[in-house]
Amino acid sequence: MRLYVEKTDTNHCRRERSDRRQSTLRSFFYSMFMKRRHGQRRSDYGNDNTYVDIHGPQVTAAAIAIMILCILDAFFTLMLIERGSSELNPFMAWMLEIDTIWFYVSKYLITAVCVLWVVMHRHFDFFGFKGRHILVGAIACYGSLITYQVSMLAYII
Repeated sequence: MRLYVEKTDTNHCRRERSDRRQSTLRSFFYSMFMKRRHGQRRSDYGNDNTYVDIHGPQVTAAAIAIMILCILDAFFTLMLIERGSSELNPFMAWMLEIDTIWFYVSKYLITAVCVLWVVMHRHFDFFGFKGRHILVGAIACYGSLITYQVSMLAYII
């Protein structure tokens, strides 16, 4: 008994076939809770612009610190406005005219969306800086802003 292999078209490459993997609800939830990617997939690539699943405790602490500093900034801004100062940011000044709750919510949401975006892209290059460096720079800027606000409060009181 002889087995014959049927010749197929040689121009048809295996890579041209459609993807056999299926997106199911199970695969979606598995990818949400069973994270595996810590860094770039292959070390042979010179480009480090990769997305990761696990960000680590330093990035988490930086994101939380930025959000806490954002809340402190809003609190000190309202204290300064009560004592006669004014908001320099026109959008935030407009939010203050509407309501202080809108001021807090818009300030927090804008900062949260920006922090989330930078955390997602922390391995990417932005004008020569990595996203993780932008997080550290944001902490430094917020820290100096809050120091300035506290010094203004001490001067006014």
